[in-house]
Amino acid sequence: MRAPNAIDFWRGVALVMIFINHVPGMVYSHLTLRDYAISDAAELFVFLAGCSLAFVAGGKAGTKPLQQVIVRLLSRAFEIWQAQIVIISVAIAMLAAGAIAFNDPLLIEWHGAGPVFSDTARASIGLVLLTYQIGYFNILPLYVVLLLLALVFVVIARRSLAAALAASFALYAATLTWQLQLPSWPAQGAWFFNPLSWQVLVVLGFAVITLQQTHPSQWRSVVSRLWPVSLVVVAMGTGIVWMDYRPDPMAVPHPRFFFLFDKQFLSPVRILNIVAVAIAFYPLFPILARSTAPMVRYFSSLGRNSLIVFCMASLLALAGQIARYVGEPGFLFDTGIVIVGLVVLRVTAWIAELQPSSS
Repeated sequence: MRAPNAIDFWRGVALVMIFINHVPGMVYSHLTLRDYAISDAAELFVFLAGCSLAFVAGGKAGTKPLQQVIVRLLSRAFEIWQAQIVIISVAIAMLAAGAIAFNDPLLIEWHGAGPVFSDTARASIGLVLLTYQIGYFNILPLYVVLLLLALVFVVIARRSLAAALAASFALYAATLTWQLQLPSWPAQGAWFFNPLSWQVLVVLGFAVITLQQTHPSQWRSVVSRLWPVSLVVVAMGTGIVWMDYRPDPMAVPHPRFFFLFDKQFLSPVRILNIVAVAIAFYPLFPILARSTAPMVRYFSSLGRNSLIVFCMASLLALAGQIARYVGEPGFLFDTGIVIVGLVVLRVTAWIAELQPSSS
């Protein structure tokens, strides 16, 4: 078991925020990133995945054999695909059980789950292919595709990190310009998280850690100079969120996704904001590690076991949604959901760490 570190800690924080945000209407959602930033915990989680990718790829100079890296990424993608199949199956069963237990057929229509019951054959195929996703269970399909795309960028980065960044931003720009998307099926539409644009966050995280390892002194110098700028950007983002400002889609120039705050296509302002958040909070981990060690250990344990913890958080969030739907939500009710969730997530991480290896 590795010691607490900044990536695991902030990944654990992101997991808890995702859990809270996935129970809409909870009073504690006002304590999460999305109430203070244009971006939210999903962007932070994906950016940190890119940071972790740098270690998977072999550290300072990509020292691991490329074949080993490819096998590792493909294995991880398959593991995440398996996890998605399991949790989506459990989620559908939870909705069905809720509909029966509370005599409320509307529950089986939640989050776009209706086709599972009305068009089972096509929906089953779509679930396996990841082209059919229900609401709040669409992050893992994004991760599967991001890992497959990461294979390409890691190979390019072996020759030139600058070329990998250029290729990533070229794909990102093309996606926003021509609105490239992965289609959904059997339901019409497209993926809620567009991997063709979200890949840029993974590559940015990968580049940040790679540069930190290969040019540590220059990296520290750049971060030090950018830190005060990042505080200004974060403060501006908070002000924009509190003013509830959003660009008018009909008023911005084309290609419009460059100027909106769109989450599906990951508009540039969301990238700028989450990078600023990362830089602004970068110096905080050593301070927290000294002053609040138990809290750091808690969140780091979640981050070390991110896949299984995320899966449990998703199912707990759905249980929380159903509980609030049939119960009487309020401060005490929401507090109970959060306390139970935090305890179960820690137990989940603890059980995972009893195994020979953690996810």
